[in-house]
Amino acid sequence: MSDRPYTEDDLRTEAARQYAEVLRSPDWLEVQGEMQGTPIPSTTTGQVVRWHELPGDDYHDAVNAVQELLEDAPDLSRWAVDLGACCLTKTTNLAWGHGDNWALAVQIAHRRGVDDELHTALVDAVRAAVRSILTDRGIDNPELPQQQAEEAVS
Repeated sequence: MSDRPYTEDDLRTEAARQYAEVLRSPDWLEVQGEMQGTPIPSTTTGQVVRWHELPGDDYHDAVNAVQELLEDAPDLSRWAVDLGACCLTKTTNLAWGHGDNWALAVQIAHRRGVDDELHTALVDAVRAAVRSILTDRGIDNPELPQQQAEEAVS
């Protein structure tokens, strides 16, 4: 028993609450401030363009769109906090659907240093399990093609 008046779970719950609070109600000015000097990712191969350099109302439209995306994002805050607390820092995303319109997503998290062969075997096993379930349920159709797994990232 700890001599502290709180538990590890209390700390994780509070960290998740604070993390979620940021996503639940993003302030337009905060989103704008975060985006302002940041390069637009698709422009980094040529001339770098920063969000605030967009012409006309394009910047404000982009800020509004990002704010909407944040508001619609599912609350995975406790999951994210628990991953960090367990030192699980690498993830691999698997998604089924068309392009950016996913119907199903699975994310695999693991510690740094996991053997590449083990990682590949785990990802392949999850992919095969999901595919098997979809096929068994008659959902093996062109509407749910599996997207390429992303590289493991921290």
